[in-house]
Amino acid sequence: MADDLGFRTMAKALVDGLCLAVAALPAGLCRLEARFGERGDLFTLFGQGFSVVPGLPGNFLRRAFARLTLDGCAPDCEIGFLTWFSSRHARVGRGVYIGPMSVIADAEIGDGSLVATRVSILSGKKQHGFDAEGRLIPFSRDRAAFVSIGRNTWIGEGAIIMADVGDGCVVAAGAVVTRPVPAGQIVGGNPARVIGAADATLGSEEKGRTMA
Repeated sequence: MADDLGFRTMAKALVDGLCLAVAALPAGLCRLEARFGERGDLFTLFGQGFSVVPGLPGNFLRRAFARLTLDGCAPDCEIGFLTWFSSRHARVGRGVYIGPMSVIADAEIGDGSLVATRVSILSGKKQHGFDAEGRLIPFSRDRAAFVSIGRNTWIGEGAIIMADVGDGCVVAAGAVVTRPVPAGQIVGGNPARVIGAADATLGSEEKGRTMA
C-alpha cells in the first residue's frame, strides 16, 4: 500500500515537472510581456490555448501554466477544461477545485474552496463607466477591484461573483453576488441575498471567529 502511494506520488511529481517544462517558454514570454504593460495578449493567448486541452493532461498543463504566471497558485489545485484566467493577478489556494468553463479575473480563491462549472469571478462590479459624451468606456486596470473568495467555500454552477465571499460560505447555482458575503452564509438569487447559515461547513476555530 505504501509502495503504491509512493509510486503515485513520484509519478505525479514527474508529470508535474514535465508540464512545467512545457509551460516554461509560454510563461516566460508572458512575464516578458508583463514588463511592458498590462494588456496581457500573450497571457490570454496561451491561457486559452491550454484551456482546451482535455482530461488529466489538460489539468496538469493548466496548473503548470498558472503556477508560472499567476501571482500565486498552489501545486495541488485542479483547473477544469475550458477554464482560464483573464488576469495574471489571480491567486489560487491549496486544494482548490475550479470546474470547467469558468473565467477568473482579479481574484483570490482560498484554500479548500470549490468552484463549479461556468462560474465567472469578475474584477469587481465597476469595471466600466461613461465618458463626457455618454459613451461606454472600455475596461481599464484602474477600475478593477480584487475579489476574495474565502476558505472552504462552495460556488455553485453558473454563479457570477462581483464581491468578496467569506470563509465557509455556499453560493447557490446561478446566484449573482454584488455585495460582500459574511463568513458562514448561504446566499442565492439575483442579486444574491442570505437564505440561510452554513455554519456546518466551518471548523470550530472558524466558528469561534465568526461568532465573536
